[in-house]
Parts: sequence; structure tokens; C-alpha cells
Amino acid sequence: MIVFSLLHPHQAKPIKTWTFDVCDVLRVGRASSSDIVLHSSIVSRRHLELWNHESHWELINFGANGTFVDGKPVEQLTIENQVVIRLGSAGPLLRIECQSTPKAPTRQVARERKPLPETSIPVPPTSDDPL
Repeated sequence: MIVFSLLHPHQAKPIKTWTFDVCDVLRVGRASSSDIVLHSSIVSRRHLELWNHESHWELINFGANGTFVDGKPVEQLTIENQVVIRLGSAGPLLRIECQSTPKAPTRQVARERKPLPETSIPVPPTSDDPL
């Protein structure tokens, strides 16, 4: 499970929270197709993604204005417990709290594989074999 909290800019208390169960990728941005949509001119349409690995989450920045942790820009960041990020140098603050989760099943439908039929392949005779 992973929990995002949009923090008040001056009091660091949550003003909105999103909770997600097991999934492969979470998207944050201005685009309506994002899992977390933030309407701010500082936030890119596709600002960042969080990828679920077996033992941790990985944050990947795609935002033109950057993603910051403790005032320092990050392009990639491993998240194992909790982190507070800022979208852009003066944009919204998000607290991300995650628990290690098993890798989510892919979104493709698994198909049952049927064994291939056995076929006999002719073997050329050797010099010891009678013809």
C-alpha cells in the first residue's frame, strides 16, 4: 500500500490524501489520466511516476520544473518508507508513505499455455544401423 498526502504549504498538515493498494506504476501530474491530478502551473502534465519493485518504490522525475527532496533536485529516488517531495522549486508538497509490497501482477491477462504436441523427428541412420 502507498499513501500520498498533499501537505498545507505552511503547516505541513495533510489537506488531501490518496491511498493505493498494490499496483505497478502510479502517475502524478496535471493530466487527467494521472492517478493523482494536481492543478498547478508548476506541475507538469506528466510530472513523476512511482514504480513498484519487489522491495521498494522508485520515484522517477519527468517534470520540467523538477522534483525536490530537502531542497535538492532528484531525477530518481528509491523510497522504502516515507519521504516529503516538492514538485517544482516552489510547488506543492507531497508526503509519500509506502510499505514494501509484493510485485503487482501485470495488467495483461495471463493465458494458459498448452504443451506442444509431441512430434517424431526422423533421425538419419548411422553406419552401424542396418537399412
